[in-house]
Amino acid sequence: MATTNPFFNSVYPGQTTEQDLLDDLVIEQIAMFGADFLYMPRKMLNLDKLLHESSKNAFEFAMPVPMYVKTFSGYNNGMEMLTKFGVRASDEVTLVMSRSVWNTQYAPFVKSYYNAEAGRPTTANLENLEGEAARPKEGDLIYFPFDDGIFEIKYVMFDQPFFQLGRGYVYELMCEKFEFSGESFETGYEEIDQAKTQPDYYRMEFDLVPDGVGSFEHGERVEITDFTNLIDLQSEDLDNLTTEQRDQLVVDEVFRLYNDPGYLEHVEKVYATVMDVDVPNNKLVVADLTNLDPDQEDGETYEISINKFDTVIIKGMTTGATWTSLNAHEHKTAFNDNEIIQDEFDDIKIIDNPWDENPFGFL
Repeated sequence: MATTNPFFNSVYPGQTTEQDLLDDLVIEQIAMFGADFLYMPRKMLNLDKLLHESSKNAFEFAMPVPMYVKTFSGYNNGMEMLTKFGVRASDEVTLVMSRSVWNTQYAPFVKSYYNAEAGRPTTANLENLEGEAARPKEGDLIYFPFDDGIFEIKYVMFDQPFFQLGRGYVYELMCEKFEFSGESFETGYEEIDQAKTQPDYYRMEFDLVPDGVGSFEHGERVEITDFTNLIDLQSEDLDNLTTEQRDQLVVDEVFRLYNDPGYLEHVEKVYATVMDVDVPNNKLVVADLTNLDPDQEDGETYEISINKFDTVIIKGMTTGATWTSLNAHEHKTAFNDNEIIQDEFDDIKIIDNPWDENPFGFL
């Protein structure tokens, strides 16, 4: 029976020395002609395990990883399109990293991070259904230092080049320009963390009671605490309460918010980032909220007008400023026509019964 030559067979065990030589050459080439990129593993919050989707992602750390820019001649599909939501860049780039370097130096750290977040031993197996993986994976982000941009990994190729000497040596990361959609950035790198403050994304505006203490700073993280036990009090009673009295009244209060699958859960505090402070008009605008919830139905008017963040205490985590809010609503932004669409619908809709005004039945 004819067989392949064992001295040149790619899968023959005797070829391990040649494989190691080729791997060393790949590492050396990336070190000489590559660059250090910041790699950010994605943490999926409020994950729906059935659909494997999450409406909120967080990026809590970034680590420098050497990579080679394969598309050295420029961005692939480099064009800008004017859309309803502004100018959209569709730049694409392909990056190459050493598989052995990642597996030996970075994968153990990523694995210990996910296990620590889940409260498991550092050497425990990862939960793939939780979006955890020790390899570079789709959805993770890479900071591109040349143009101060952030790219999202869309696909990871494992078979390029195609098993030279029977082994793979690199990960090819096919990346696309990242589009911000409410993700939270707390990596410690200012050039990355400021990504959440630049887009004109969803922001909540609070109407503050004009007896607060201190002043908030732009970009400061604040903690928001519910005090629904004061909703039944008259506004004049609220005005007469001191900040210390309000603090005492909210010690045991927690938010009751819906998570992504639609179940109520208890949330002790909600955190956000200060975007704007209008002192003369007693208004505070925040973004990057850690929890959100649909507006609730008013039992008398059947309108979706009850916001669980109406009556809250807001504390600055840096300045210590403390203010009380009695009203919360979405901050108007450019290209936002939600109110116009709702008004037009209200003018033409036919209501046979009050439930028609709340088709989704939020309670």
